[in-house]
Amino acid sequence: MTDGIKHGIHSRLEGAVWVIGIQRPDKRNALTGAMFAALAETLRLAQGDARVHALLLHGTDDCFCAGHDLRDFGVLWPQAPDGAVVRCIEAFATQPKPLVAAVNGPAVGFGATLLLHADHVVAGDDAVFRFPFVDLGIVPEAGATALLARRVGELRARDWLLSGRPVDSREALRRGLVSQRVAAAKVLDTAMERAALLARKNASATTAIRRMLQAGSTDTAEGAIGRELAALNQLIPAAWHLVPHA
Repeated sequence: MTDGIKHGIHSRLEGAVWVIGIQRPDKRNALTGAMFAALAETLRLAQGDARVHALLLHGTDDCFCAGHDLRDFGVLWPQAPDGAVVRCIEAFATQPKPLVAAVNGPAVGFGATLLLHADHVVAGDDAVFRFPFVDLGIVPEAGATALLARRVGELRARDWLLSGRPVDSREALRRGLVSQRVAAAKVLDTAMERAALLARKNASATTAIRRMLQAGSTDTAEGAIGRELAALNQLIPAAWHLVPHA
């Protein structure tokens, strides 16, 4: 595995930490099909590399990720079982190594739901989270219908998913969506410190703990992912004409 850039996904090895950057600032780091594929690939490479003991995921200084590029919705959906979005979601769900996320600015749609697969989320005081699926006439993905309620509580998950309203970093910290809230300028350094700390832990132990935490839940993220993908394959083609394509 080597450092590199592929379709806006930057990756590099720093010590035992595989650092992944979503870098498409002109489009608020919105993910195209090629970017979903590249993100899935780099996660899989990290999974199989013994040098990597932890991962760090970040966006740009003013935006984490705006989710799907809406212009790609009509091309990407319905998703085949081996589609780029499916591969990316499965890579997050099955990735066995500690994952730290560094969030500046907006984290929207998939940019918010992917955080539910992180072990530690550092948010800047400028971070804003939004689950806008209801306003698009669709359902969440990445296991959010199972994982969000576990993270923030069922009533709060119902509020956020059914309203689609913005959640600022203070509320996100108070409700447990994020682990830390720091000044925007300190987000990446703080997240790197946490990732390096986790990378120094016994790799077999961290992998086993992550696996057991997931197995100890009443419903798996994978099960929720399957149900969500089936619903999205039905809903997106029907709702596509209602979504602005700008």
